[in-house]
Amino acid sequence: MGSGVLYWSTTGPEGWRKLENQKLSNIQEDDTDSLHFEIRLPVDGEQLKSYKYKTALYNTEIQLEVGRGKLICQKDLHLGIHKEAIKITSTGGSRTIYVTFKIVATQESPMINFNPARLDMGCVIPGKTVSKKIMLTNKGKERLVWAVVARKPKRNENTSIFKKERYISFLNEEVRESGDYSVPGHLRDSVELYGKWTENDGYPFSVGGGNSIKYRFNGTGISLNMANQSEEGSLAIYLDENMLNSHNWSASKKEKGELVLAEGLADSPHVLTVVNKEGNLKIEGVKISGKDIIRGPSGWMTVLPNSGTTTSQTNYLNVILNTGQLAPGYYGDNIVFKTNGGDEIVEVYVEVIPDNVSRVIDIYRYSKGLDYLFTANPQMETKRFSQNAYVKEGIAFRLFVPETPGTRSFYRWYNPQKKDHFYHHDSRGGGKNLQGYVFEGTIGNIATSKMTNTRELYRWVNTSTGNHFYSTDPKGEKVVKKRYRFEGIAGYVK
Repeated sequence: MGSGVLYWSTTGPEGWRKLENQKLSNIQEDDTDSLHFEIRLPVDGEQLKSYKYKTALYNTEIQLEVGRGKLICQKDLHLGIHKEAIKITSTGGSRTIYVTFKIVATQESPMINFNPARLDMGCVIPGKTVSKKIMLTNKGKERLVWAVVARKPKRNENTSIFKKERYISFLNEEVRESGDYSVPGHLRDSVELYGKWTENDGYPFSVGGGNSIKYRFNGTGISLNMANQSEEGSLAIYLDENMLNSHNWSASKKEKGELVLAEGLADSPHVLTVVNKEGNLKIEGVKISGKDIIRGPSGWMTVLPNSGTTTSQTNYLNVILNTGQLAPGYYGDNIVFKTNGGDEIVEVYVEVIPDNVSRVIDIYRYSKGLDYLFTANPQMETKRFSQNAYVKEGIAFRLFVPETPGTRSFYRWYNPQKKDHFYHHDSRGGGKNLQGYVFEGTIGNIATSKMTNTRELYRWVNTSTGNHFYSTDPKGEKVVKKRYRFEGIAGYVK
């Protein structure tokens, strides 16, 4: 990325046997080159399966190539996920490339599979209980026998710290199977989508064409968790507006992967931008490094059922977290599954937030003619206001923050032909014909039944134009004089 000549070299991953050259090196001046990685299991690796299944070793090779240079490294590895660090030393400094791969048994052997592969339990008030489901399947043909077992701490392990990274999921349960993706309410201030994004199993999904997602975070590193779909694809990745790399991936295996994007950053605010240039992309979430995640106390997590046998059916497991008297902070733990096809883990994360945090959001009303736009973030819609000459009318009511018990996301749609905004807590519109309407996401959470100190939010529709009006005034302010008909209660607000 600089001037002059760059001399670089690598000896491959540490602890691996070198078959040929002890070092791979090259010279770069003002051009670019590719370092090719190939990971394979030679045929003779099958001979090592004479041991018991759970202790079988596989003769694994990593081959690195650049130009005519080649470096082959070998190591005997168990079944499961492996992450190897390959250090690149150069006259321009050192960088570390992480290679992650999974060794699996033959298709006939039992193999446990999870969806999702890791759990973000969201934000919880101290003393509350939260639960989510995991879908467990068997990717092999033989019968899978599994059980949840207690985690055994390693020697000299700091048992009070789980990890120095936390997982943040982009899953939005409320839009699953709706076709349209919107950012979950608790991520609205940190995630922005550009271009065409739909939902795939509740996650953001795009098909090439330069669609992008922007994520704001604080930390020292970040990884992208994604599920590849089909065909070849490529991403352009930027950190704080500087390009990191263009990443190509082959999605034919349909495996979920973790792509390490940056490490060793200053512990300060950063902005990650991922542009999908080609192919299909499904993003599950991100992992942020730099903050100690406290390990949850013994007995705080329950998994039901905690054992079983699986052939071709699907098992749904309920993961329950009891935060007890936990202090505010980030917590995590592993669910350890022992199976006849090898052991696997599911990481679980949760944020405990103070009970005295403001749990309502100011909702502002803007109008132009018969079109009424409600928003919690006027700053993000300044361009729209100026281009369409909307008039600010002040705070109309207050909605609740995401995760507030008894509430649901309050969604917004816009019809550019009618010039009408429509709102509903049902992601499908509550039975309304939404033809011609464009989904614009959520503006906050609304109570679906009467709660303490809440009031009704009423809805009217103009019988001539089809435009909608919302107000906490049971008399409808002045719209009742403009051919508006009362349609009922949209929900309950502050």
